[in-house]
Amino acid sequence: QQADLLLIAGDITDFGDRKEAEGIIKELAVLNDRVLAIPGNCDRTGVEDVLRSRNMNLHATTQIVNGIMFLGIGGCNKTPFHTPTEYSEEELGEILSRFKKTPGVHKYILISHAPPQKTKLDRVFLGFHVGSKAVRDFIEDFQPDITICGHVHEAKGTDRIGKTTIINPGPFPKHYALIDIGVTVDFKLY
Repeated sequence: QQADLLLIAGDITDFGDRKEAEGIIKELAVLNDRVLAIPGNCDRTGVEDVLRSRNMNLHATTQIVNGIMFLGIGGCNKTPFHTPTEYSEEELGEILSRFKKTPGVHKYILISHAPPQKTKLDRVFLGFHVGSKAVRDFIEDFQPDITICGHVHEAKGTDRIGKTTIINPGPFPKHYALIDIGVTVDFKLY
């Protein structure tokens, strides 16, 4: 059975641009042609251009599918490595402040490349917390049903902030999550 939607939480490429992204998206579309994605910090600007041209881009925007609103924020907060897609906490906060609750929507899913600060999902292998304060503040205030994040590849797992379940499925194709959104939200990490 095919999933209704394939969600990609960034780092589609490994410092690649348009050509690499087109090849990867083409391969993923074989799995499912209904894709919503955000660029990660390791994706160059051409990656978002590809997502936009295929109507898959979720960065700084929302899409409603079957009464579920998907909210997206790509890239990450500033790192010491100066990767291609980084934003200040203020810039992340400004993007997130555009998202509002909408009548008729029964579930909210935030797709954020950057994990929220000070969770199990923002610890790098050296033990430092590298998540975004702006993402955490947004989750605390908005309380989406689920937040799906990436960025910290070694931090596969789940956590909670208030009523929000936060999931980092880990790097695909070795790791992924299946999420069933109905009256309740059920998921399994693979």
